[in-house]
Amino acid sequence: MVKLSVMVNYRRNKSGNPNEIYFFTIVTQNRTAQFNTPADFSLLISAVKHIHFRFEIKLKAWTFLPDHLHLLINPRAADYSKVISSLKKGVSLEFKNRDRIKAGEKFWQDRFRETTIRDDEHYNNCVEYIHYNPVKHGLVRAPADWEHSSIHKYIERGYITQDWGDGRWICLPGAEYD
Repeated sequence: MVKLSVMVNYRRNKSGNPNEIYFFTIVTQNRTAQFNTPADFSLLISAVKHIHFRFEIKLKAWTFLPDHLHLLINPRAADYSKVISSLKKGVSLEFKNRDRIKAGEKFWQDRFRETTIRDDEHYNNCVEYIHYNPVKHGLVRAPADWEHSSIHKYIERGYITQDWGDGRWICLPGAEYD
């Protein structure tokens, strides 16, 4: 029997433009809920802060859920694949150090999904999608009820109100897979 290998033909969009902004979805292996405690989310926040300072990226919006996370970043001069790889490796290593996963076990899915932001409307749709995602997954009733999100900075800065998204459905076309 001949074993056929299938190669995914996917090219990442890397324009080299330091002003480019990207929307990322990063998923745990088999969608396993790895982030369940305040300590888990704290570890994730520390890892994101680490890549923020190490690569000098601009973090625009984010949300962390039990089995995946969304980031909206401007990587500036950094190669975003290296940024995401560093984040994934750092989190995996910490979970291994805490005996939460065994050596050889995969923590993350191999790939991540990225979308290049096209314009202001697309940017705003992605921010809304990120902030509404915990509601979409049934974790809270309103976006502001989810602690692990940049929505609180948006509220604090007056960009949106505390009751934003309470009772309405937000859908970003093309992100239904999440």
